[in-house]
Amino acid sequence: MADGKKTARRFSLRGKLSWCVMIGLILLMLLFWLLAWKSSWFADWYAEECFPMLSRIGSRICGMVPFSVGEVLIIIGLVLLFVMPISFLLCMIFGKGKRRRIGGIYGRLLGAIFTYIFVTETCNCFVLYQGTSFGETYFQVRTYTGEELLTLYADLVEQANVLALQVQRDADGYFQLSEPAQLHDQAKRAMVQLGETYPRFAGYYPSPKVIQASYWMSQMNLTGIYFPFTLEANYNGDMMDINKPDTICHELSHLRGYLREDEAGFLAYLACIGSDSVDFQYSATISALEYVRNAVVESELFDIAAQRSIQLCPEASQDMYTFLPEGYWQEKEEAIPTLVATNTVRSTAETAMDTTLKLNGITDGRRSYSRMVDLLLAYWDSQLLLDDAAS
Repeated sequence: MADGKKTARRFSLRGKLSWCVMIGLILLMLLFWLLAWKSSWFADWYAEECFPMLSRIGSRICGMVPFSVGEVLIIIGLVLLFVMPISFLLCMIFGKGKRRRIGGIYGRLLGAIFTYIFVTETCNCFVLYQGTSFGETYFQVRTYTGEELLTLYADLVEQANVLALQVQRDADGYFQLSEPAQLHDQAKRAMVQLGETYPRFAGYYPSPKVIQASYWMSQMNLTGIYFPFTLEANYNGDMMDINKPDTICHELSHLRGYLREDEAGFLAYLACIGSDSVDFQYSATISALEYVRNAVVESELFDIAAQRSIQLCPEASQDMYTFLPEGYWQEKEEAIPTLVATNTVRSTAETAMDTTLKLNGITDGRRSYSRMVDLLLAYWDSQLLLDDAAS
């Protein structure tokens, strides 16, 4: 009897200690979040000094396995979401005399899961959003004229037309990776090379990972995803090859603390055009051109561009705005039972992304992706200044 009381006492002390640790971690993360929100200096210091170490450690650990640990954790989480309530009820019904202990175990399990998610999201996501933007650090982003936008558009079209004739194509005429087995290594080399100009990008990179449930990524209209709770760069394996080099570099840039989507897109562009792979150069050029073309259309300058004969070649035109292979949806829906309509999944995912961005201080939400055009224009400005200085 005395042994039972001692065991119960030890169990109670361990429970109290675990709750103290979890509450302490949550309070510490709230302090971090508040400091980052109020002080860009703190957010910049954290991004420069602390996050790189966390990123490399986490990436190396999860990089030891070839599959996405984040994807596995999400699957486990979904299973627990259904299993835990049922198992809890059964344990409470049949566990007479032990209900308090059972409740404590389930409570601590839920607390541990919440604490892990909150700590990793805060350290690897929330705080990083509050730092000084890449554009503010390295460029002078300003308001650009329609003429400057058209000049950028013309330059990108010219680059795309040249590169489109240098890449491999499949039987249907779409871009095809020339060395698919080297895709990950080429992406890592491109990011390391970017570190020669921007020091934060130097050092180790994990191999990006294909999401096995890429069909559901396609439903959400996602090409890639960064998991803050495992520090992994993941991408949609079902999408067209034209998207893969640019998307992978985009996700790898998140591992260096640049969480804003417009910045990650721009950094992927810089990494890819600096690569010695024509595939990477072409992928980034097409991606950038899609954003710039949208801006030209929205600015009602597309007719002027046409008058100036700013025209894409047929090969580049075919590769633009291509996300998934033809017949993809019919093929997948015949093989995989669709639990929720694609339109519903996509709408929900877009709303969740928009809300997440706004909660992190990105006031225009998903529309912030288009600010990549401002960064491209600022980069063009800087290149023109370098050319003028050289001449």
